[in-house]
Amino acid sequence: MVAIFVALMFVSLVLTDLGVQKWNAWQAARSFARAEREVAMSSEVLWQVPEGVQIAEGHTWFRPDPNGGLEIGADSLITHAIGAVRRIILPKPGDQVTAGQPLFRLEQDGHSLTVPSTVTGKVVKVNERLQNQPALLNSDPYGNGWVCRVTPTEVAAATPNVRFGDKAAIWLENEFNRLREFLSVEVMSDFALGVTSQDGGIPTSGCLAELDQTAWSGFEAEFLKK
Repeated sequence: MVAIFVALMFVSLVLTDLGVQKWNAWQAARSFARAEREVAMSSEVLWQVPEGVQIAEGHTWFRPDPNGGLEIGADSLITHAIGAVRRIILPKPGDQVTAGQPLFRLEQDGHSLTVPSTVTGKVVKVNERLQNQPALLNSDPYGNGWVCRVTPTEVAAATPNVRFGDKAAIWLENEFNRLREFLSVEVMSDFALGVTSQDGGIPTSGCLAELDQTAWSGFEAEFLKK
């Protein structure tokens, strides 16, 4: 009788253990599926462009301001690639800027990117909050992360080759894919590729941080200088 009781207890424990394992596996599967959905959603957000924002070839964005000028900033490809921006070198109010020439510089742990101006004109205001809160460039690139306001002085320069709405979103998605290809050339080992890309192939935030200044300069020449 005791032997039967012991056997039943043993079977009960085995079944309980199997049940716990199945429950844990089910929970893990749910977590994995949820993580996949979150990655997909976060990836889509990367190339969503707010209404009224236009994206230029060199990955700056602009939108008209009420005073007839243009509010300008860095688009999500720049901020995603560089990751946590440590410092931004802003232009000064009154500066004359020329399309294709340096407008502002982003710095992170010894590396930097120089972002050229989209238009030719005069800087009338800068976002001084970025001096103490450069993270706004990452958290809200098309809103509180704006960089400066420029009054164009040449009509032709105020309307460069730009995209907005769905066309801007499609173009940005293609540019993120092109960034992945750029990284695959710059990074030679499978280990490093795993560091700079998510499983879905979308580069992780701060992917340039894993590379040297030569790669940063290559990124600048390939994506910013149009």
